[in-house]
Amino acid sequence: MKKLIVITSPRFFQGEDTVLSHLFDEGMQRLHLRKPDSEANELRKLLDRIPAIYYPKIVLHDCFGLAVEYGLGGVHLNRRNNQIPDGFTGTISRSCHSIGELEQFGELDYLFLSPIFQSISKEGYGNGFEPETLRQASDTGTINDKVIALGGIDQTTLPLLRPFRFGGAAVLGALWGNHPSVDKEDSIITQYKKLQAWN
Repeated sequence: MKKLIVITSPRFFQGEDTVLSHLFDEGMQRLHLRKPDSEANELRKLLDRIPAIYYPKIVLHDCFGLAVEYGLGGVHLNRRNNQIPDGFTGTISRSCHSIGELEQFGELDYLFLSPIFQSISKEGYGNGFEPETLRQASDTGTINDKVIALGGIDQTTLPLLRPFRFGGAAVLGALWGNHPSVDKEDSIITQYKKLQAWN
């Protein structure tokens, strides 16, 4: 079964803790908590409202000290934060934007490769790889079950990943849209189930 990783909306929204908890209840295995403009206390408030049983399934993109404090499942290295926190024993992942970076950081637990398709959440952020490039990287084993496809992932593009050896896909825009809210929880859960069904 391929992994389906959910990346949070970059902005906090009312009732987000409820929606995330219900996504976990529906079987979400991995949540990347990515709020690039947030402070540690804002992330702490959200984490405090999510049941602790789900903490091992949460990966932080910022404020890595909270990963140790809360016993979270992982940290995701990026240009803003590229140092593993002292004492952290969870998974380490990273964003990559070239095949060369996949080779450079292949020792990490898993890697995001983006943008695979035209981004849904970032306007003008197009696909960065020709299918032949992805095919060659799959044939050589550079794209393998540790590499997660990101960028433009939705119900129509998920099947296009099958010829390659990605270990899964990460979704953001296809799940949250432009204005997520607790009022849209039912449609978010329904969309998650549809995306999850690609396996």
